[in-house]
Amino acid sequence: MEYGHHARPDSKRPLDEGSPAAAGLTSKKANEALTRNRELTTVLVKNLPKSYNQNKVYKYFKHCGPIIHVDVADSLKKNFRFARIEFARYDGALAAITKTHKVVGQNEIIVSHLTECTLWMTNFPPSYTQRNIRDLLQDINVVALSIRLPSLRFNTSRRFAYIDVTSKEDARYCVEKLNGLKIEGYTLVTKVSNPLEKSKRTDSATLEGREIMIRNLSTELLDENLLRDSFEGFGSIEKINIPAGQKEHSFNNCCAFMVFENKDSAERALQMNRSLLGNREISVSLADKKPFLERNEVKRLLASRNSKELETLICLFPLSDKVSPSLICQFLQEEIHVNEKDIRKILLVSDFNGAIVMFRDSKFAAKMLMILNGSQFQGKVIRSGTINDMKRYYNNQQNHNMKYVKPSCINVMEKGPNLQVKKKIPDKQEQMSNDDFRKMFLGE
Repeated sequence: MEYGHHARPDSKRPLDEGSPAAAGLTSKKANEALTRNRELTTVLVKNLPKSYNQNKVYKYFKHCGPIIHVDVADSLKKNFRFARIEFARYDGALAAITKTHKVVGQNEIIVSHLTECTLWMTNFPPSYTQRNIRDLLQDINVVALSIRLPSLRFNTSRRFAYIDVTSKEDARYCVEKLNGLKIEGYTLVTKVSNPLEKSKRTDSATLEGREIMIRNLSTELLDENLLRDSFEGFGSIEKINIPAGQKEHSFNNCCAFMVFENKDSAERALQMNRSLLGNREISVSLADKKPFLERNEVKRLLASRNSKELETLICLFPLSDKVSPSLICQFLQEEIHVNEKDIRKILLVSDFNGAIVMFRDSKFAAKMLMILNGSQFQGKVIRSGTINDMKRYYNNQQNHNMKYVKPSCINVMEKGPNLQVKKKIPDKQEQMSNDDFRKMFLGE
């Protein structure tokens, strides 16, 4: 639930000078930065009445400042509720803290900054949803206030979550119990979130700008030794990766990825952009490998006229941008009882809020198209159809969302500096007299 109201508090109580919030944070400094810093702008409210939902919490705190988001969660014993409130500005959070010890209903509430209570979790099974993560914490008697998953719109391989809990002690306890836990063959990684701490990632070369992508290669140029000889003059090359299947399919526009040992070498290699390699003008740019390859395949399928290929796939829509291919695969296996071997590939289509599912053959795809249309996925009804069906549905939804406002039929006064214009409603047609009829017929 998001809010964007701008209101000022009617009254404020000064912060206790000895409080951690007052000692550790400076209002002027915090408000200088326009970037979002959740630790500065988010508060935790404890001991709210059980009847308090997101709307009631918002109404109670809206005078403190513009609110971005409200989350509400039951305590373990369900005798009171917690709330997590993210404000747009630091002074909004400070104003909210002045409400601590106020009585709401029959409960005295406690309001504090939500600091050192955020977990960073990754390497959970690809099929995991927010509910699975919440259950994981509930099993060790920890309340999850908020679980934030990344958007998969531009990178479908992202798999991590930020989780807010109700205390520093709970955060440390979660790390103790969950870090290294084995789940379905995956080793869970759980840490207390620290923006200053960075871990080495498997895609570090791409993130560090050390990897380049070479495009518009012919199949004859897909040779590691040839590419190494052509580029090693720019610096030491760590590895070269040539995606499989390009030669077999005789692609006219092939690509390769090259990782240098340092960023400067990769940047020097960009000089090769639009140069000739063999008899081809190649394109060289910094790489974003997996999303690029997936995106290229999606674009190819969206424009494809190969009926044999199109008959083996169906589209599912509409889908949230937080739905991963793994979740779709799990849904097909567990709910529709599809064998994993029957699914060749699942690709997200962010352009049209859907996904393409490629099956083993056209007969099986036709059967799935009938079964999946109108089925329930994550509590919502989804449709299945062809690529054109998905495009049509998306365009219809976009047109439906565009509101057309009819001109008003009432008198409107438009005021200028020395001008008043009154838009006139056409009067009823006046009745014609005998003289009028005579003039009309005689042409007078």
